[in-house]
Amino acid sequence: MTGLTKTLIAGILLVLLLSAWTVCAQEDPYRDLIDGVGEGELYENADVAVVFDSTMILVEDTGLSHVVSHRLIKALTWTGARRTTALRFNYDPASNVFEPRKVVVHRKDGSMFDVDVENALDHPQPQRMIYWGTRMKVLELPRLDAGDAVEIVTYKKGFQIAYLEEELAADDEERYIPPMRGHYYDSIIFGGSNPIREKVYEMKISRDIPAQYRVYNGEVFSSLTFDDDLLVYTFWKYDMPSVVHEPRQPGTSDFLPKVVLATVTDWPEKSRWFFEVNNEVLMPDGVVTRKAEEIVKGMKTDDEKIEEILHWTAQNIRYSGISMGEGEGYTLHSGMMSLNDRCGVCKDIAGMSVALLRGLGFTVYPAMTMAGSRVEMIPADQFNHCVVAIKRDDGSYKMIDPTWAPYAMDVWSPAEAEQHYVIGSPEGEDRMAIRTFAPEENLTMIDLKGNLKANGDLEGTITLEARHYGDARLRRGVAYHPAEDLQNMFADWVSYIAPNAVVTGTKQTDIDDLYKPYVLTISFSAAGYALKAEDRLIFAPAAANFAQSSPRAFDFIYEFRSDERQNPLHTWNTRNVTITETIKVPKGYKIIDPPDTEEQGGEMGSCYTEVTQKGRTLKTKIDYKVSQRSIPTEYYSEVKGAYDTVKDFADKTWLLKKGS
Repeated sequence: MTGLTKTLIAGILLVLLLSAWTVCAQEDPYRDLIDGVGEGELYENADVAVVFDSTMILVEDTGLSHVVSHRLIKALTWTGARRTTALRFNYDPASNVFEPRKVVVHRKDGSMFDVDVENALDHPQPQRMIYWGTRMKVLELPRLDAGDAVEIVTYKKGFQIAYLEEELAADDEERYIPPMRGHYYDSIIFGGSNPIREKVYEMKISRDIPAQYRVYNGEVFSSLTFDDDLLVYTFWKYDMPSVVHEPRQPGTSDFLPKVVLATVTDWPEKSRWFFEVNNEVLMPDGVVTRKAEEIVKGMKTDDEKIEEILHWTAQNIRYSGISMGEGEGYTLHSGMMSLNDRCGVCKDIAGMSVALLRGLGFTVYPAMTMAGSRVEMIPADQFNHCVVAIKRDDGSYKMIDPTWAPYAMDVWSPAEAEQHYVIGSPEGEDRMAIRTFAPEENLTMIDLKGNLKANGDLEGTITLEARHYGDARLRRGVAYHPAEDLQNMFADWVSYIAPNAVVTGTKQTDIDDLYKPYVLTISFSAAGYALKAEDRLIFAPAAANFAQSSPRAFDFIYEFRSDERQNPLHTWNTRNVTITETIKVPKGYKIIDPPDTEEQGGEMGSCYTEVTQKGRTLKTKIDYKVSQRSIPTEYYSEVKGAYDTVKDFADKTWLLKKGS
């Protein structure tokens, strides 16, 4: 054990000893802090508040980290007290050791008592789709009341997520050293679901391993001090309000104040390391090569072969993360293993495509990316997804993502537009980003053609067709629905035209043909759709009402709960939805007082509506667009207003009069 390591371990023990001694030596050392939390605008409507949140990290030369967390939380209401009576600590035994060291209840009346942390129960975490053996420690507390506070001290050794597989020694200490040995990184977010009075983050590391850092999304205090052996990085912030979770908000790392730090020099260094630890394991064997040749049989061009490999992988490797050994997380496993198991998470699905394409002679590498949030320029691990980069002859890359490609025509999902990524190559690559997609590229078309009879009956067809991500949304809306229940789903869609509307027939193209747009045509009839009153017919726009039946499948942004918003709106993809309706009206009937052409919105979101009649043909048109992937709060009303215009149009009624 090195001298620095001994110093670090001694420091941890000292912190824990002092914290325990403090409780014994004083009646309640935090009484003034506890009493000072709960009043004022910061705590308005809050059930729980964080009095302080302190994290101290000691990093060894190997990159192994020792983390002591010291938190004090206060129940402000009975609801908050009830929520706090069970503490849950998640951890991953494959990559870290976790221990609750101390829990103290501070009663409102000033009394204190220790909770025996040895009574914590160790259980598997609830898991869905990813089954990697993560666990949790659960500790039940005595009944709490409003005004009580709970002090929690925990210790963790290791790293938070497994990253990439490397040979680990049998020594227990060695197995918790991060795969990129000798380095440390972190992203610290200052804010959360409860108001926080004070948060402090301190990292101590050898002077031989300096870290670079940057503050994003606001202000955070910082300092850097040092002695003969250690650099001490400290970050802190006061009075952070609670974050209200809203539909379609981006990851909090995109808008809450945060610090990103890393000891890695730059992204090319990370890129080269990523290549080195993955290159051999992704080389195909004869079985994988023969499978690749079988898949692309009959394909002539490189692009055709790439698409065929992507679609085969997407449709045949199920997303199910069964643990495959040490280092699960971002560990890429061999194509042979994924081919045999026919399942995996994004890293395994990407690795399958890499191995197959290498078997065909392509130069191809895995790449790290972050679905749904930014990757900042500081080269810390900010990734949650793995994709594939194919190197062209001119040195540029073609990016594909098989994980997001099931029932999708695109090799790269437009829902991942503007997404940052880092390719693992031998030369070393910088951070790059996917291009922006125009709304018109993600087009969904709803076209209704109908015949309105003089008695008010309506018969017609609705044709649904889309492009790019619109096609994926529509196709998946049908493909993922139980086949035996499809007719019921179509009947439900048509019922939005009229409660008594019935499906009289359906016609669709091959949903498994991912080289042609999917087209679905539904024939319907609705007896008495229009209300007949002497020489008048009154009815509502049929297509606009039909569009309300499945806004997700038809690619609308519809999850609006209020007129205002606190956090940015994350739309995932730009989009353009056109709704056209052509109704042949009875002879001699003409629309009375048609609405004016309307155009609502601006550069972020818009909706255009138009109603015209020529002869017996009554036409309506709606053109709905969302033009940005990330919508700042000041433009929220534009996007909400665009969808409100569609809904308002559906609520209109047309009056036709004979002989007018």
